[in-house]
Amino acid sequence: KTAFDAQLGKPTFLWAKPDAAPVSVGALATEKDILVASGRKVLAAEAAGLGLSQKMIDEAEVQFASYNGNGGAVVRFRQRVNGYQVFHRYLNVLLDSAARPVAVSGYFAPEDDAAPAVFALNAPQAIAKAWANLGGTIDPLGIVLDAVKGEYQWFSTPAFPANSAYVFERKPRSRMMYYPRAGGLEPAYYVELFFLTRSTRQLDSYSFVVSARDGAILHRKSLKADATPFTYRVYADATPPFQPFDSPLGNGNTPSPNLDVTGKVTRVGVASNLVTLVSGPIKTADPWLADDATTTVGNNVDACLDSVDPAGQLPITLANVVPASQFLLYNCNANLGDYYPKPTGDHSFDFEQPADTDPSTDNGKGAAVVSLFFINNWLHDYWYNHGFDEASGNAQTSNYGRGGEEGDAIKAQGQDGSGRNNANMQTPADGSAPTMQQYLFDGLVVGEVRQTLPTDSGKLQFAAAGFGKTSYDITLPAVLINDQLGDSKTDGCGQAAPADPTGLGVTPSASPGIPDPNVANKIALIDRGSCNFTVKAQYAIASGAAGLVVINNRGGAPISMGNADVPVAVPVVGSPTDALYRNLPAVMITQSAGDAIKAELAAGKAVTLHLQREPSIDEDGTMDNQIVSHEFFHYVHHRLTDSSNQQSGAMSEGWGDTDAMLLSVRPDDITAPSNDRWQGAYGLAGYVVNNFWSGIRRAPYSTDKSVNAFTFKHISDGEPTPDGGSGSGNSEVHNAGEIWANGMWNCYAGLLNRHPFAEAKQRMSDYIIAGLKMTPADATYTEQRDAVLAAAKAVENDDYITCGNGFSHIGMGPDAVSPARDSTDLTGVKEDSKAYGTVSTPTTPTTPTTPTTSGSPAASAVEKGRFGGGALNLMLLLPLIGFGLRRRRH
Repeated sequence: KTAFDAQLGKPTFLWAKPDAAPVSVGALATEKDILVASGRKVLAAEAAGLGLSQKMIDEAEVQFASYNGNGGAVVRFRQRVNGYQVFHRYLNVLLDSAARPVAVSGYFAPEDDAAPAVFALNAPQAIAKAWANLGGTIDPLGIVLDAVKGEYQWFSTPAFPANSAYVFERKPRSRMMYYPRAGGLEPAYYVELFFLTRSTRQLDSYSFVVSARDGAILHRKSLKADATPFTYRVYADATPPFQPFDSPLGNGNTPSPNLDVTGKVTRVGVASNLVTLVSGPIKTADPWLADDATTTVGNNVDACLDSVDPAGQLPITLANVVPASQFLLYNCNANLGDYYPKPTGDHSFDFEQPADTDPSTDNGKGAAVVSLFFINNWLHDYWYNHGFDEASGNAQTSNYGRGGEEGDAIKAQGQDGSGRNNANMQTPADGSAPTMQQYLFDGLVVGEVRQTLPTDSGKLQFAAAGFGKTSYDITLPAVLINDQLGDSKTDGCGQAAPADPTGLGVTPSASPGIPDPNVANKIALIDRGSCNFTVKAQYAIASGAAGLVVINNRGGAPISMGNADVPVAVPVVGSPTDALYRNLPAVMITQSAGDAIKAELAAGKAVTLHLQREPSIDEDGTMDNQIVSHEFFHYVHHRLTDSSNQQSGAMSEGWGDTDAMLLSVRPDDITAPSNDRWQGAYGLAGYVVNNFWSGIRRAPYSTDKSVNAFTFKHISDGEPTPDGGSGSGNSEVHNAGEIWANGMWNCYAGLLNRHPFAEAKQRMSDYIIAGLKMTPADATYTEQRDAVLAAAKAVENDDYITCGNGFSHIGMGPDAVSPARDSTDLTGVKEDSKAYGTVSTPTTPTTPTTPTTSGSPAASAVEKGRFGGGALNLMLLLPLIGFGLRRRRH
């Protein structure tokens, strides 16, 4: 049905009539000409409903017009007025293979004949205003035009004064445009800034829309993915298309090989393979490396280890600040200690690095970069074939004359020194390089938590924190804290966080409660609650505690506790306050174990606990291909859509997980236990967190509601969750993103049950790219659903029904209602489980009789005291875009 946005006062998604005839445009020179002419005719036919004049249609700019793999064609028209683009205003037309209209999505701003053609401020003044918004000061007269590429102007900048908190990482750029407001179109500048924080050397990036009338900040978004064959040693199939493994443990742990909800398996590495190729699965056969390449810098990817980023490694002072045009410290620089591998032989990069071995060795470093280079290139080539090409905004140094902006190969940085236990992707608009940062993770946890007095409890199930000490052995009395504040006096949460004081989406952390002197030199027992785990750690430290044990407040296994601290002024990647907790042993235990201890304390008994953890080597997130593929798709999502609201931020996390699932799912998965209809348990990033049930998510992805009972309503704050949670953080982008990803998984599982595996994967991939191209700006969940379904309908009605029924399974049926477009708490959801219909031609997928992958064995042994669950929460930095991978916060 038509989606109507009451705030905009117009439809945002229109379905064509079921019997719509092909659009007739006569004889035209090229396929693109035919698609563009057809798209304009469709807009003209729908002009009254969409609020379009013929002038608006004629002046609209074509961003792309092409078929997506074997799927339908999408033509995107961006609104232009007086020759300038209108910010976040575009319309998409979907046509099937016979040029029949399927759907129209998106929206234009109302026509404004009075839109001023004169811009009162110039671009340097707009850049200075954006810089001031970050707390810096720069004289516009020192911002000098350096280059013009298309509509973008690039500027050189002077050295910065000593009191500047930031320095540029690359030249700023801007373009003129209009910004839609209630009173009409306002002349403005789109500005992109990549910068380093002087004190911590953290890389960050933002895009701004700055008023050309008065310099006001109208929009701010954080942006945090001839030929000679080369040989790479990687964890991937040895035969074309050389699909990457999930990790150095192979593929046998996805789906979960057993029903152990702790996700524990016996970790057994698999052999890597030497793969020789020019390019991956791309129809153009464009090479990854030039013939004379001597390291991992190619047309699509610049991969390295950016290991010298930590604060203090190279302090930024007035003496060593240089003009921004030369300030490339955040690019890998071998002179500073960063690392690019050299060939180990003729056109060969052969670094052997077995699973769970030290990533700091020479082989560990070489293998990490080669793996990062390989999978980013492979994903580039895979998605190119399904429609994510140069004109659509992909990242390449050279676009070979095929459209789009060039000069923006992905900067893929492994073992990045700016953080731990995380990953992120920062994505500027086409023409400036996306930056992926992959971090090291704390190693596998081996140790124990045990009550020694008044009785010996035996080893208790526990999960270690992602902050604090990583090696300890203490036996001390335990004390249940009393923070004297709030409804619960035992959670250490103290005062609730104040409202966002900046209006820019930056929320300070809660303040800890009143320190408890009874905890000094003892182990603090603190109940899990609604505040960040680091708030509890701050409370324990303020009370003088020698250790921290958090008691889970719900059934099931304890989870890994992550550092979610973020500075109030400007968000940065990673966990910059880790140093505060480096002397504190911190673990979580189960609710049942905690209740038993609290009962003994309440009875007046003295309780003593033993906390022990052995030293461990790091695990390398660079080698976990599910993490890399998740990050990669943030860039795909944001290059194909304009997305700044909470819902699109959450769906970007879900899209990242969807990419990871498409990489991991293989034909022989159907032979795994309890997966004969693709209903098994698919986790994410199990390699680095040692959890092959749910990985870093709250539940595995599954069509079986006994495995994953989360539904559409669970994006809304305050909706109790199936795992016993209060739902207070449901709208957080990673939590809400899980819901979108499971909807996509249910769609894909339906296709896998209808078609042979290769065909189902081909169709799903086509629908994803076409669906993203059909996505309105700042989309809602149901608009994004309709975009994907329209892409399927353009190919086959039965696929549309199958995929739609997958969404209905999680409450996103045809009559489901999304939150308001600008909602931040994502309340107002209306679920609908009504089916989209019954398929007319059910088919039976091909079931392989023997496994076809090089996976690891499906082991069932449970390891003792290993690192438990967590959350790969990839922090959204929006139009530039950055995403970070954080563990659960509370």
